Amino acid sequence: MDSEITSKIQLDEITKLAQKLIRIPSDEQSGEQEICEYLSNILKSLGMNVRIQQISSRRANVIAEISKGNNKKSIMFNGHLDTVPIGDINKWKLDPLGGIIKGKKLYGRGSTDMKGAIASMIIAIKNIIKYQNDFSGKIIFTGVMGEETTGLGTQKIIEDKISADMAIVGEPSDGNIYRAHKGTMWFNITTYGKLGHSSESNSKSNNAIINMTKIIREIEKISKELEKKENKLLGHPSINIGLIKGGTKQNMIPDSCTASIDRRTLPNEKPKEIILQLNRRLNRLYNQDNRLKFSIKQKVVREAVEISESEPIVQELKKSIMKVCKKEPIISGMKATTDMSILVNQGKIPSVIYGPGFLKQAHTIDEFIKIDTLLEASKVYATLITKTLTNK
Repeated sequence: MDSEITSKIQLDEITKLAQKLIRIPSDEQSGEQEICEYLSNILKSLGMNVRIQQISSRRANVIAEISKGNNKKSIMFNGHLDTVPIGDINKWKLDPLGGIIKGKKLYGRGSTDMKGAIASMIIAIKNIIKYQNDFSGKIIFTGVMGEETTGLGTQKIIEDKISADMAIVGEPSDGNIYRAHKGTMWFNITTYGKLGHSSESNSKSNNAIINMTKIIREIEKISKELEKKENKLLGHPSINIGLIKGGTKQNMIPDSCTASIDRRTLPNEKPKEIILQLNRRLNRLYNQDNRLKFSIKQKVVREAVEISESEPIVQELKKSIMKVCKKEPIISGMKATTDMSILVNQGKIPSVIYGPGFLKQAHTIDEFIKIDTLLEASKVYATLITKTLTNK
């Protein structure tokens, strides 16, 4: 029966939906309200129970569910509706909101990350509802806001007690199944000094920028130490200084300097312990030189995650990919951070990442997705539903 369903899925229908989604701006400034309303109408037309979960002004989730039969199993398809900003539009060769197809590629902001996957999910669900006579169970679609920043949309889904036996996050997965991903910590370190005239500067001056150089050298040591830690799916954790701001003018001794830090974590690392250890190390530097006053301000924490390869979602998805693609997928981990960690760690929903496209295309100028991957993913999603939500 699943082969009959997949034969009904048409590439033209997926690409038209993906084009429409790309043409609706949904970055942080535009918000997701318009795209939620558009998807709400489509999902209602499929016979799903649909509601828009308002998060803030112009920012929302769309949640759709359909249940049938006596099977108690459920599966969630999770995709984020927000995109990163377009950036300098003059650098784009093609209209970033045009949804243009050229050379078997669909171009536009969000094509890969991840409006293409949302189109593939919805068309798969549509065909299951329409043609899968023995469909039994619950399908949940959650189109969420804010994934590109804090993951607030999926957090709100979990807080609203929306749950499932398993879930798929449709981030571009390069044809792989990702059962793990790294976490992200963003924090600022600020050093302090004593404001003064630059003509008075000497080795005893309390210069906040010079103080920061001592912390930078310590972070270099930490970076080398992190390279010795290893996770078989994710590699090693990392730490990066991405931005430094300090001082007012070149002829003034600066009294503050701030470095913005990105720390990528492994599933067995605890964010609170990372900050505690960093504080201990920097306090040792302060004990050697009491001019080195500092503070650490945490900005964002998104946890790492890993589920077992034996989880049904991993094994059933693997079988579905093998059936559709005629090849065995690589089961690995993603180095980026996604909403999967919220679903697993907070929602206790065994989840994986699987979606059309390649991660290297995300967030780029002239972002695109190969349209054949949209069809392939949609067929895999439909096959997975058939394998897990039918009266067997």
